[in-house]
Amino acid sequence: MIGTALRLLRADPPAATALAAAVAGGVIALALGAAYLHWWAFPISCVPLLLTTLVFHRYAVVRATYRQTVTALALATEVAGYTPPGHAQRVAALARATGRALRLPGRELTALEYAALLHDIGQLSLFEPLPDGATTTLPAARRRAIAALGAGVAREAGAGETIAHTLELQAEPYRDQPMAARIVRTANAYADLSPPDRPGPGQALSALERDTGTEYDPEVVRALQQIVSRGTVG
Repeated sequence: MIGTALRLLRADPPAATALAAAVAGGVIALALGAAYLHWWAFPISCVPLLLTTLVFHRYAVVRATYRQTVTALALATEVAGYTPPGHAQRVAALARATGRALRLPGRELTALEYAALLHDIGQLSLFEPLPDGATTTLPAARRRAIAALGAGVAREAGAGETIAHTLELQAEPYRDQPMAARIVRTANAYADLSPPDRPGPGQALSALERDTGTEYDPEVVRALQQIVSRGTVG
């Protein structure tokens, strides 16, 4: 429970603030009540702490269930044969590392990771799978159609408007995208252009550089290049 709580607090600073406030309130109540209530002060002051613990536990369960739902949706394209095994997880890892390099806050990093996991969900609408599941080389209109269908699936599944909006705009030129969509698009393009069975990232990075400033955000491409060059994610 403690380990889970610490991970959630790192991912969600507002939750950390709320919990800290509740703990501080309990301590203050204990200090003030001790002078008047003596030994009764301790059990009385523990009530808000107990309630906070129960609420936080419920919050942790909901978050864990939500993550499991997103992960299951992301695996649907692999199970159906539309994307290679591990592709969604690879794009999510690249996107999260890029977002961290760009100093996105914890809550935005989590939403970014979920959007990256679901970025190919719109491919389930296709009659036949794409070669290697790669959308990068498709015409823009077709990429937009797949992205819109993916956003619709995310909304129906209750993934949240922030994630659905990121999916919907991932096929647009970067100037028309929020930062999360810019990162997802760049991470997906890199993953499409450098499948694990091909040696080295050089060709994929060169392809991204050619379209930097037109299709991809230069700042995002630089951050991704740094991550890949360090070899921590790729």
